[in-house]
Amino acid sequence: MYGESGTGKELFAQSIHAESLRKNGPFVAVNCAAIPPNLLESELFGYVEGAFTGATRKGKQGLFEMAHRGTIFLDEISEMDTYGQSRLLRVLQEKQVMRLGDNKYIPVDVRVIAATNKNLLKVVEKGEFREDLLYRLKVLTINIPPLRKRKSDIRYLAQHFLVYYTNLYKKKNIEITEKAYSQLTTYEWKGNVRELMHFIERLVVISKNNVVSAQDMKEQLNENVFETNYLGEEAETNNHLQSEKEQILLTLRETHSNISQAAKLLGIDRSTLYRKLRNYEIEIKKAYK
Repeated sequence: MYGESGTGKELFAQSIHAESLRKNGPFVAVNCAAIPPNLLESELFGYVEGAFTGATRKGKQGLFEMAHRGTIFLDEISEMDTYGQSRLLRVLQEKQVMRLGDNKYIPVDVRVIAATNKNLLKVVEKGEFREDLLYRLKVLTINIPPLRKRKSDIRYLAQHFLVYYTNLYKKKNIEITEKAYSQLTTYEWKGNVRELMHFIERLVVISKNNVVSAQDMKEQLNENVFETNYLGEEAETNNHLQSEKEQILLTLRETHSNISQAAKLLGIDRSTLYRKLRNYEIEIKKAYK
């Protein structure tokens, strides 16, 4: 499954699962970029007692075992390290897993849906992704277009998010006029569904009236553009003052290596921060010493 960041790849994967014969089984979502390489194997395939320092006494079931007779969704598959790729390839071929530190195989019946926002053929050419794994995964390819290319979806998505956030924040019913909905289709939505979702959340939170007019919507969209540009200029200024690596280190010190807080301050998601930590060979535990 391929699509830009924020297009809703996990939602599509959940829909596939819900409409399949496996719908009564578990749906397990994994962000491959959010799990450090040294933990990926134990998270995906589990481990037995004493497998490594810090392992629980009873061992731990891996995510593939948890997804038995269901679906496992491997998001950002391109960020998996080469060793993890080789382990995954064997599991896909043999349909069984071996827990870390164990000597026996456990059969697993799992549908695997992998997703990425990168062109995997180019990643293969760079030597960063196994070609045999690519073709093992490439049984059926689904390309999810960005939101700007499926504008007819915007209204339905906005309505869904409006109901969700109105209930979440216990607000009175908010109505968006037809002309206001039309304003939404004029915006580019670079952040795709994710950006639209949080835009509607903000609209619900700050709305003082029960009706959102076209003018109200236009003002909020203009503000959204301003905020995006402002953050871009601010990041550019910071890059002139210090390198990206130094900026990451400084942020980690300020947040005492809290990944979620650091990613938020840097204006990136957790998976992107983990990738940058690997690229710059930054060890989290040493970041603020």
